[in-house]
Amino acid sequence: MDPHNETNPTDRRSSWVMNFNTIFGVGFVVVSIVLFLIIPDQIAKPKIVFANSGNDLDASFFPQLVAGGFGILGVWLFFRSFSIDEVNEVRLIDWEAFTNIAVTLLAMAVFIPLLTRVGFVISGALVIAFLSTFFGNRNYLLTAVVNITVPVAIFYIFTKLLATYLPPFPIDTILTRLFIL
Repeated sequence: MDPHNETNPTDRRSSWVMNFNTIFGVGFVVVSIVLFLIIPDQIAKPKIVFANSGNDLDASFFPQLVAGGFGILGVWLFFRSFSIDEVNEVRLIDWEAFTNIAVTLLAMAVFIPLLTRVGFVISGALVIAFLSTFFGNRNYLLTAVVNITVPVAIFYIFTKLLATYLPPFPIDTILTRLFIL
């Protein structure tokens, strides 16, 4: 290779050319503006204020600060994208990857209404069984063990240790009565 024929990567671009990073930069700025504007309406005001000093921060201050930082990074990415010379590797992804993503999103979309109808443990076990089988697991004993232990452990952690609500249904209620959960 002749070193005189090689070009400097910064010399290859004589003008500003948009690429997928430019589009993401603009998208980040738009999302940050929308978030910044809707955050105050999404955060409930406290019903009781115990101490009222002039130095209190509004509840929406930190989320709006994060949204503003997101916007600043979007502006930075927008201007930086014109000097980035890289190939859009998303175009190189095969259709099997898109199929895997679509099936996973579909399973999550089915999981949500299933969660309210049959409870967390059963719906979680069904989604785990479906996705593990779809992605190639053929060890059904291992699938059964994971289907039982993972949803039960998550249900226990969230309801007992973290004191949050997950929708129970027959098996959840039975396990709770038997002091298993």
